[in-house]
Amino acid sequence: MRGTDAHGSGDYLAPRAGNRQHNGIDLACYPGTIVCAIRPGEVTKIGYPYDPTKHPEKGHLRYIQVTDPAGYALRYFYVQALATVGDIVETGQPIGVSQALGDIYPGITEHVHFEVKRGAAFMDPRNFLTGMAR
Repeated sequence: MRGTDAHGSGDYLAPRAGNRQHNGIDLACYPGTIVCAIRPGEVTKIGYPYDPTKHPEKGHLRYIQVTDPAGYALRYFYVQALATVGDIVETGQPIGVSQALGDIYPGITEHVHFEVKRGAAFMDPRNFLTGMAR
């Protein structure tokens, strides 16, 4: 997991500017790393974490959402999708490739941000990773 660097901590619920919290965990990896599904499910969204019209320097960044059979939305940020919306994926299946963040955030540890939602509520994503449950 990404520790603390000049841009903050990559841990779940780490404080952010203002009253915000980090709603996921950051998994350190090199740009171009294959990202695999943590659980089986359907690809339900491929989106932009930043509006490309408002943030042109970040507008190329993407995320992919896989919704599992129990209704949990597993969201992988800074990932260029290899899958498409409607695809059914299995645990361990490649779904994307990690994108580079260093040009946008100098000094940041390269990573994929992983978060889990059920409805509007964020869940502790460590509970979805073997060996990291708390």
